Amino acid sequence: MGLLPELFRTHGPAYLERFGATMPRAHKNVIAAISACRTEAAGSALSACEACGQPHVVYRSCGNRHCPGCQHGKGHAWLARPQARHLPAEHFLLTFTVPEPLRAFLRRHQKAGYGALFAASAGAIKKLARDPKYLGGDVAGFFGVLPAGIRPAPGSICRCGRCRGSCVRRFVPR
Repeated sequence: MGLLPELFRTHGPAYLERFGATMPRAHKNVIAAISACRTEAAGSALSACEACGQPHVVYRSCGNRHCPGCQHGKGHAWLARPQARHLPAEHFLLTFTVPEPLRAFLRRHQKAGYGALFAASAGAIKKLARDPKYLGGDVAGFFGVLPAGIRPAPGSICRCGRCRGSCVRRFVPR
C-alpha cells in the first residue's frame, strides 16, 4: 500500500471538509481516484496463479496520471528521455513564485491566474535577456512549465547545463 493513497484515505475527508468548497473539481477527482487505487472500490479481477493454480483477487489501479503508484515507472522513463537529449550548452532554470496573498486566488482561478503568471514571467525573461548587463541578446529561447508538485522556491536560480546541477549561480545577480 502506498503512502499517498493511505494519506488520502486517512486525512482526505477532513481536508475536503475544510477546503473542498474552494478546490477545483479536478483536484477532488484526483484525491478520490488515488484514495480508491488498488482497493475494492476500484474494482477487482480474479487471476489464477501460474505456479499453484489458486485463484487470487487483484485490485485494479486507478491509472490516474498523478498517482505515484500507477505512474512511477512512466515518470522515470519520461525523465530519462529528455535528460538523454540535453544540449551541451549553458541553460538556466528560472523559478517564479507567487506571493502568499495571491495563492488562494490562484487556486480558485487557475486558468486566468496561471495565464497571467506565464505572461508576466515571459515578459520579465525577455526584458532581462535584452539587457547587456545580463545576456544582451534579442532572442531568448524559453518555455514555461507548471510543475506537478508546486512548492515554494527561493527565487530565480540557474543551473549550468554543463555540470548538471552541481553548481548553482544566479541568472540575475543580487
